[in-house]
Amino acid sequence: MENKVSIFLQTAMGPIFPYLKAGPWKFGPFVIHMFGLLVGIAILVGVFMTNRRGFQKNLNPLYTSEMVIAGIIGLFVVSHIFAIVFYYPERILKEPLVLFKLWDGMASFGGLIGLFLGIFLYLRYRKQPFWPYADTILWGGIHAWVFGRMGCSFAHDHPGTFTSSWFSVRWPVNHPDQIFNPDMLPGRHDLGLYEFFYTFIILGVLYLTARKNDPFPGFTSSIIFMLYGPVRFMMDFVRTTDLTFFYLTAGQYVAIMISVFGVFLFFRNRKIHINGGVVG
Repeated sequence: MENKVSIFLQTAMGPIFPYLKAGPWKFGPFVIHMFGLLVGIAILVGVFMTNRRGFQKNLNPLYTSEMVIAGIIGLFVVSHIFAIVFYYPERILKEPLVLFKLWDGMASFGGLIGLFLGIFLYLRYRKQPFWPYADTILWGGIHAWVFGRMGCSFAHDHPGTFTSSWFSVRWPVNHPDQIFNPDMLPGRHDLGLYEFFYTFIILGVLYLTARKNDPFPGFTSSIIFMLYGPVRFMMDFVRTTDLTFFYLTAGQYVAIMISVFGVFLFFRNRKIHINGGVVG
């Protein structure tokens, strides 16, 4: 009887999330992976929502569309370079050309930096105000993030520590990574999955506060920075594959910077707006 109760409690209090797996699917010479499929959907959703938001805010549709292209180029280039330099630097010595293989490794914060760099250079070229357009592309980007992090949930490319917590993924007992689980703990933190869930909270806040328009230029950007930065900072403490620099990962340093910048941006642009100034 005691054994049955023990098994029941272990099952009931064990990890509640299943280990997601789907694909790959082969169609003739083509192979489709779930991660690639969802990233493709994320791009389409992001482009659509950005253009829709730009139309809603009466922004120039040509500039909005061209900005998206510039942002996506910057995202992929800097995302890859950031990932290789800060997460896999040993690969540079083995294969210097890896920096040019944009499809081989990406980092979310590198993508964010690249996105802003791309749209900054484009908007400066077009002599357009930065924050109205930046808010627009981040509005589309946070919708795209849902599908991007869903892809990470299937790829399991952001693994955390093994745990006995109920809030974790039930890791397969035959998974190769079990060699890092000497205590045979039943679950593992899957940070891609956690961010997928958390993105809906960020979206909920934005829809409650800026569904029709931004209260002031920079609002959407500052809200995303303030909400995402601290949570990402905490999540990185249970990451297992990232290099650390003075006890923190590269992602944590960026998380600190965007959190502080988000607070500064919110109060600065809000003050300028209230005082009747123009926020560029």
